[in-house]
Amino acid sequence: MITLYQFTISQFCEKARWALDHKGLIFTTENLLPGTHARKALKVASSTQLPILRHGMNYIQGSGNIITHLDDAFPTRLLTPEDPELRKEALELERRLDKDAGLHLRRFFYTYMLQDSRQLRKLITLYGPWYSNNFYTLMLPTIKSRLVRDMKLNALEAERSRLILNNLLVHLDQKLENKEYLVGDRFTRADLTAAALLSPICQPPEHPYHTENLRLPHDLAEFQDRLKDRPFYHWVQRLYQQHRWEVKPADRYML
Repeated sequence: MITLYQFTISQFCEKARWALDHKGLIFTTENLLPGTHARKALKVASSTQLPILRHGMNYIQGSGNIITHLDDAFPTRLLTPEDPELRKEALELERRLDKDAGLHLRRFFYTYMLQDSRQLRKLITLYGPWYSNNFYTLMLPTIKSRLVRDMKLNALEAERSRLILNNLLVHLDQKLENKEYLVGDRFTRADLTAAALLSPICQPPEHPYHTENLRLPHDLAEFQDRLKDRPFYHWVQRLYQQHRWEVKPADRYML
């Protein structure tokens, strides 16, 4: 049996979910709440980081480790290129994406989401346990303080993250010139990582937890509007259309 411990809104959890779906695996999800998740995570892993995958008696922490484990355990529909040079390129690009599209987009995004407590609570509690909304109504000031502290949420760091993110997006635009995929000529973990981690600003309708009714703060909405004509933005939308739901139920592994 496979279980994914996740935050529904996390880009890295979406990366792991997509890898599981790409493999055609039947799995369950356990939706945890930021803050209260720590007790559960530390029972099965060495840190509070999500996602965590339970596969049989094994627990695998981190989206990149999960993809590697899935490729080893289920070697059809590989996400890691077999060619050594392409494999190296895909893994190096994934590491950069994890940092620049993961850490820095998250910091930039949440710096401005903190401006609207109602929308922030709506986002954090999406598909959470039944008590989520009441819990976060009481705990939101404490949660916001933790987010500010742990993610270094302030205007100066947000601007630094925006510049780093913009450099990455320019790099992606250049790599995608006359190309369908980032590495080689097929869909790999590099493409999956880029699309999943950039999904908060591209908001593809095929995302399993699409947030079309979420009202973005003015600064975020303005930032998103400036990106909509960029090559990478259309590419993320296309990857979700073509690859997010491409596995039919009959193709799934029965575990």
